[in-house]
Order: sequence, then C-alpha cells, then structure tokens
Amino acid sequence: MKSKHLLFFLIAVTGLAACSSSSSKFNIIGEIEGMPVQTVILEQLGANDIVAIVDSVHSKKDGRFELSGAAPEPGLYRLHFDDNKFILLSIDKGNIKLNSEWNAIENYTVSGSAASEHLKQFLRFFREKVRDFNTMNIVLDTLRARGNDSLLALAQKNYQEMNQDFTQQIENYADTTPYQPNAIFAARILNPKSEGVFLSAFTQSLGRRFPGTKMTREFNEYFSKVNLLNQGPAPVKPQYVETGAMAPEINLPTPDGTVVALSSLRGKYVLLDFWASWCGPCRAENPSVVAAFKKYKDENFTVYGVSLDHDKDNWQQAIDEDGLTWTQVSDLKGWSSVAAVTYSIKSIPANVLIDPSGKIIAHNLRGVQLEDMMDRIMMDTVVATQ
Repeated sequence: MKSKHLLFFLIAVTGLAACSSSSSKFNIIGEIEGMPVQTVILEQLGANDIVAIVDSVHSKKDGRFELSGAAPEPGLYRLHFDDNKFILLSIDKGNIKLNSEWNAIENYTVSGSAASEHLKQFLRFFREKVRDFNTMNIVLDTLRARGNDSLLALAQKNYQEMNQDFTQQIENYADTTPYQPNAIFAARILNPKSEGVFLSAFTQSLGRRFPGTKMTREFNEYFSKVNLLNQGPAPVKPQYVETGAMAPEINLPTPDGTVVALSSLRGKYVLLDFWASWCGPCRAENPSVVAAFKKYKDENFTVYGVSLDHDKDNWQQAIDEDGLTWTQVSDLKGWSSVAAVTYSIKSIPANVLIDPSGKIIAHNLRGVQLEDMMDRIMMDTVVATQ
C-alpha cells in the first residue's frame, strides 16, 4: 500500500456549507489546554476532495471554543488550528465535547459522538503502524549499509508482510465500520492503482450499506475519476537509468510555477531526490539530505527534489518544515508523475546521483551513504588536480 492518499483532504477551501433542518444540528464544545488564542475553523471534508468551511470562532484565553453546524447526513469534519494542527471528527448531530492539550493535540478525548471516538481509535492504530514502518526502514537502511544481504532479504520479506497486513486491516475497517464517513476516510487512504480491485468492490457495496447519501455519490464520482485517469493516455516509457547512463531530462514546475530543467544544473554533482510530503520514510530521510547539501553546496553539489505529491499546500508545507532550500519541482500527479515514470520509481524515498557531465553514477544513497560517496568524490578530485 502507498499512502499517498492519506492527506487527500488537505486542499483548497471552497466556500460555505449549507444549513439544514434543526434535527441535524450539532455543536462542538472544545477545550484545548495551553492553546494560544486563535481562530478555530470547522471544515467539512467531502469524499470528492472538496473542503467547505462550516463555522469559525475566536478561542478564549483558557482554550475554550464552541462551534456549530447542521448535517443533513453524517459527514467527516476537521477542526483546523494554527501551526497546521488538526482534529478529525465524524459527525451526525448532537452535542460533542472535545478536550486535549495544545502540545499533544492528537491525544484528544471526545464524547457525545460514537463515530468520532471510533475514528480516533482508527487514527491511533494508523499512527502506530506508521511508526513501525519508520522503524523498519531504519533497520533496512542499516542492513544495506552493512552489506548484510541475507538479513536484508529477510527484513525486506518481513516489511512486505507488514505492508500486506496493514493494507488488509485498513480494508477490513473500511468494509466493516458502521459509520460511512469513517469507511470512506479509510478507503481514501488506499492507492487506487494497487488496491483497485478492493476499491471497485467497496464502491459497489457502499450504495447497499449507505444508500442515497451524498457521500456515496461523491465517492463514486471520485473512484470513476481515478479509474479514468488510470486508463488515460499511453504512459511515458521508462528510459535507461542504470549507473553509467545519461540522466533523462526532467522539466517540471517549482511551487511558484517556474519550470526548471534538470539539465540546467549540468556542471554540478546533482542528487535527483524523489520524495513526498505524505511519505514518512522520506521525511525521516530529509535531515540526511539537508546535512549533505549544507556540507557540499559550496563544493559543486546541489539537489533537485521531485515530489510525488498531489496537494500543493502539503508539498510547500513539508518543504518549509524540513528546510529543503534547494530546487523543488512537481507536476502534482503522485505516482503518475512523468519524472517518476521516466525513472521507473516504484517506491520512495529514492534518489539518483548525477555527475557534472549528466551521467548517473549512483542510486539510492541513504543516510550517511550520500556523504560517504561525496567524500570519495571530493578526495578523488583533489588527487586528480595534484
């Protein structure tokens, strides 16, 4: 499973949600201990990537706030705080009480909404599994660095089994939860390409489980759209990207829309770095890339980052948070990115080291491997000039 759809709802806000009958009204009474005074925004997250503002309020000094809305049917909502902090809620109607601490907002408690409590438990499970995958990636990196092929093969098998089990648990939750917003949230985590068979069956069963709802219609529209995209124009054929080959060209836009060609960096050692904001292992690897960039940026070295994101805001936020000050580009097509297809990228993080002539000299340098490689290059350069 690729988690590229985990943050599908972090997209542009698109207006106000309509109100409905008094029987569907709900109130959220919150208290976040230690929270700075700020505007708290309540957003509704559609199954078709549309986000609508429902209500907003200025919090009190003691961290208290109260929001309200009307839900003609159960829906998925998000409390949006400063510092890009969020709490997800699955809401139908009634009074919902929420308590948390600002410095650990994900450890909130919620009452008055069984669906929201159910969703919270699923999110806790998901975060724990992501931490396990991050730990496993560190183990894999260590074994690669040590060259222990037998243990590496065993660890990779365990990783694949973990991944398969994780996907099955998400699918099982989507199939069995009695709450439609929760089911759709779990289904949207899955990659339509690799889990297309399941999602097709899920889409068909959704209408039987939750007939006539707006979320059912929106999810059907979403799945039809991604199916069409998956069946779109003939894919770009991967090029020869083995060590010793010339690096294929990439021409993609930066966050500000400026198109930068990979070849424009010719004359330098370039780390072509594939990553994404939603990729935990990528974010864990970024400090190593930052360290290498700072160490060698004055030694004819730079980085050309290609993000496999879909959402520009998430991409830009990750760039800022991780301090990625080099060239960053993306066509915001996720795994369908022309750059990922050209370079046959099947998993991330992934990278390619290119020499000043444009030739590929190494693949997938992780952690200290990148600095070790650059140290050898710098040493060879010094020896050659003596």
